Amino acid sequence: MSTGPAARFPTTVDEVAAGLRSARTATFERAVAAAVGLGAEGDRVLAELDDLRGWRAVTVTAALGDVDGPHGGQVLRRRVAARGPGTSDVRCAALLALTKRREDGVDALLADALDDPDHAVREYALIGLAAVGNDRCWDDVLRRLSATLSRVRTTVRGDDLSPVITALAYLLRHAHDDRARVEVVAGLLRRRLDRLDEGERQWLDAHWPAVTSGAASALPDTTAMHESVLRDPLLSRAGAR
Repeated sequence: MSTGPAARFPTTVDEVAAGLRSARTATFERAVAAAVGLGAEGDRVLAELDDLRGWRAVTVTAALGDVDGPHGGQVLRRRVAARGPGTSDVRCAALLALTKRREDGVDALLADALDDPDHAVREYALIGLAAVGNDRCWDDVLRRLSATLSRVRTTVRGDDLSPVITALAYLLRHAHDDRARVEVVAGLLRRRLDRLDEGERQWLDAHWPAVTSGAASALPDTTAMHESVLRDPLLSRAGAR
């Protein structure tokens, strides 16, 4: 078991910067965690790693979502704009990071990503919209939810933020007091209840049981729906888990 400097948790900016360039995976990972703990200084050090590729780039991109500062936002926007083979994971991580940072203009960026050719990017854009997006995409998200529920899905996400849950959380948060919007969503769900997976049905039973019981007059608690999205580990920030 090593007791040398490589095994020690870095504490200074210089030590963190050196660790982030280390070829040792464990050293690199400790340095990423330490950078997050540095706050704005960590934002600067992580943002300087714009030349990384592969899983390290994804790790650093995700870490930028756990700090605030003046440098990371520009880097994250460049990563969302990346194209080509092997960029999907880093683009998804950048969307989540910008969502957690609540950067200015993130609404427009998420709205644009909702039409991205990459399926995974579209899903993560919807997660971001459910968390922090404005209502500019309401009609588009409704169409997407309808399309999702019109087909038999052969795969299920491994977490709670399925495309159905995120779409519902977004749509109902922005239905406000518009009962017509609420009834449109309720009618769609009632027609397609057989297309929901077990996790989605449980979420619906917890947050909007009126849909399955037929009590259309009982409106959902959209605050609770929104909070259930924000509590997901994908959207929680380091130190707040």
